[in-house]
Amino acid sequence: MFQKTYEAMPSSRRADALADTRARDLITALVVTAIGTALAWGLAGGVPPIGIDDAAITRSYAENIANGAGYVYNVGGERVEGSTTILWTTILTLLYLAAPSPEAPILALCFALATLAVFAAFRIVRLLTLRLGGRADAGVTILALFLVAAPGYFLWAVWTMMEVALWSAGLLGLLALLVAWAEDDGRGLEGPGRVVLLVLAMALPLIRPEGVAASVGLVALTAILVPTFRSFGAITALAAIAVFAAVTIWRIDYFGQPFPNTFYAKVSSDRLQDLADGLKYMTSYVLGAPLVSAGIAAWIFASVWGLARLQMAEPGSRGLVVAGACVFGILSVYAALGGDHFALWRFFQPISPLVPIALSIALALALVALPRGTATSWAIRLPAAAAVLLIIALGWLHYYQARFDVRKEFALVEDGLAFGAYLNGVTPSPSIGVGPAGGIALAYEGRIYDLLGLNWTEMAHAKSEKVGMRNHASFDKDTFWDHRPDVLATFNRPCGADGTQSFWASNDDAFDGLFSDGRFREAFLPVQFRQGDVCWPGFASHDWLGRVAGDDSVQALSWSDVEILR
Repeated sequence: MFQKTYEAMPSSRRADALADTRARDLITALVVTAIGTALAWGLAGGVPPIGIDDAAITRSYAENIANGAGYVYNVGGERVEGSTTILWTTILTLLYLAAPSPEAPILALCFALATLAVFAAFRIVRLLTLRLGGRADAGVTILALFLVAAPGYFLWAVWTMMEVALWSAGLLGLLALLVAWAEDDGRGLEGPGRVVLLVLAMALPLIRPEGVAASVGLVALTAILVPTFRSFGAITALAAIAVFAAVTIWRIDYFGQPFPNTFYAKVSSDRLQDLADGLKYMTSYVLGAPLVSAGIAAWIFASVWGLARLQMAEPGSRGLVVAGACVFGILSVYAALGGDHFALWRFFQPISPLVPIALSIALALALVALPRGTATSWAIRLPAAAAVLLIIALGWLHYYQARFDVRKEFALVEDGLAFGAYLNGVTPSPSIGVGPAGGIALAYEGRIYDLLGLNWTEMAHAKSEKVGMRNHASFDKDTFWDHRPDVLATFNRPCGADGTQSFWASNDDAFDGLFSDGRFREAFLPVQFRQGDVCWPGFASHDWLGRVAGDDSVQALSWSDVEILR
């Protein structure tokens, strides 16, 4: 009945029917984002409003650009792109130009972008549910409940200060417009809507390099399915490619390489190993994240159903195929790139609002199939309420169990800021080698060597085949000795008691066994940096220790005081 009613409307009436619900969906998105953001904070036990360490890296670039130092990690150092996303870095630069400490505006912007991403998801589910003959309001409500059960999305989109919200909003916004065109031959998408579609398609390659694949792929698929989109789709795809080409040419001219330095630091030349790692990463997400397996199964069914009915021009078929391609395309891209090491599958979080859509549509259609009056009976309401509570409980419990992995990412920034501020008062200022490279870069004014290579071109390229911790296996001993920093800082580890110091084997393995290396033990001593009750461990060269011999805050230990825990 709903499908026939919608089909019987003139195209202008269809557009009006959807437009009438736009404000309602936006308000619902705002409420859901507020609830999800609060849950992400509360279930994690509270996270500081400073973002995670990787976000602090991007912020350090933005701050340096705003201060006129250029796109550099070290002021006065080499040009290097360790922030991956040009557009997000540019936006943060503007915020740093407006205020020296823009943490609150960054969080507000992330919240707004997350709201827009959720809003785009609501528009997709509403349109497709209508086209398939279901109750659109029910589809939106069901999707909203799924999102309330997914605080991990709002942690990554809002609290981390990463580009996740921008990437999610851009991707889902483009998809919503393409689905709308696919389902109504573009009749409801005139003037400003087409401009927004073009701008979003051009923006994705600026948000992340892989955005060009998402943009061109989705636009090309829509053009294949929808003849009325082909001319505008060709213009849009060419515009996205032109933006990507222009950025690549600029990167080569400014940095001397076509991709961000993070690509060379993280991705191994062993493509088969990357693919194997990426497939494991994708499998762990599909099977390990709450309800994702059900969501992906629903998308497989919906995509097959849509493909089978394309020739019959069945309402909803083209939109389902385009949206399903987005889901499986993003899964495939990050599987091919080797995955990630962060908690809660950071790479897949941008499509979190999209994953439950097919399942939401199916449940909304099931409500229509119930006998008249059944949907409001207690025989349906009670099991439905129990199912909702179970789904929400599972999502919250999974996130709560990951809270320690979540909070340690923020602790890295706190530790880096505190240690950097302390080092600024030490004379002479040491050059330091670090693992976590974000918080320390926001605070320390001296020379920093990123030993994992994300913000150091020479280290990133030192060895093409990466073996070790995923995304952090670029450390090269020869490069370390060529530059030999005064201090190897391990400020993310606690100091031991009674003048002893222990390190987990993983700390040593990240630096290719450097802590146990005979040459390193001859040239460096274990030290503890103390400021009042606060202590940070590390290693310092004999030369630098000789120059700070009168500084009581730097306490040298002997190697017999160090234990590597294996």
